Amino acid sequence: MRRLVIAVTGTPGTGKSVFARALAKRLGVPLVDLNALIAEKKIYKLDSERTKIADLSEMRREFVRAIKDTESVVVEGLLAYLLPKKLLTHVVVLRTEPKILKRRLRARKFSEAKTRENVEAEALDIILWEVVDVHGTSNVYEINTTRLKPDDAVERFLDAVAGKISLKPGGISWLEEYLKLVRKSF
Repeated sequence: MRRLVIAVTGTPGTGKSVFARALAKRLGVPLVDLNALIAEKKIYKLDSERTKIADLSEMRREFVRAIKDTESVVVEGLLAYLLPKKLLTHVVVLRTEPKILKRRLRARKFSEAKTRENVEAEALDIILWEVVDVHGTSNVYEINTTRLKPDDAVERFLDAVAGKISLKPGGISWLEEYLKLVRKSF
């Protein structure tokens, strides 16, 4: 089996952590929590809103060090797609309907501004198209996790890798739903 380095990304609240844990378990490979790695190695600065801004060059170096003795790995985090392109064999972008995402982020106590910002980013496909800009479309997989259990989402991904189904980017659009949400005064 060739080395697999599978990056899992998506807007906050789309299910990255639970999907990545389930995928790593299913494949029997380690899981790297990129946010934990960034925090542990203290490779970030705080902006004026006290948000951590990762040092991307240092993040890449630390990730390479963390997996140097690992055959295959799943890495999870919003910035996972920005890891060294030559290392990543697959990039999974998780997606969730804006109305559900809004509910999840509020339950996590996100501020109203951060909730609106993330729901808007999801509706406009921001993460997806940033990933496509960096990686193209050949090894990028887009999964709607709104109503999927993590194991079912993992199964869909593995089916796509095996060529049984297509999860090519661009198959999901939340814009119409988002506009309805905005009309209801968010």
